[in-house]
Amino acid sequence: MFNSLSCRELMGKIFALLVFILSLSCAVALAEMDIYVGGSKGWSPESDVSAWAKSVKPRVGDTLVFRYTTEYDVQEASQLLYRTCNTNLKPNQVYNDGYTVIELTQPGDLYYISGNHCKDLRLYIQVDP
Repeated sequence: MFNSLSCRELMGKIFALLVFILSLSCAVALAEMDIYVGGSKGWSPESDVSAWAKSVKPRVGDTLVFRYTTEYDVQEASQLLYRTCNTNLKPNQVYNDGYTVIELTQPGDLYYISGNHCKDLRLYIQVDP
């Protein structure tokens, strides 16, 4: 098969193959991901969510997946609510079904708390474009 190809033709085919492989690699690297909050321990005080958050780099299009028992909830919080755990402040959204999936639709800072466990269970995460 290669006997009939000139060196220039062979190099052209190899180059085209390399470009194809690189484009596939980029597509995989940019693919949307499901990010399981807290890793294998899920959304619970035992998971050390703050330390876990430093190991992830969420991007627009990814989803945050919160897995938790009904002892906890997930509240989408303002920065003030996140910092103070002041239960007189209202969260933007409350989830309490034990399995919550949140699509990341825009870049920026996100804050989540568990209402009755705010001091022990809260998440700050930056979403990249």
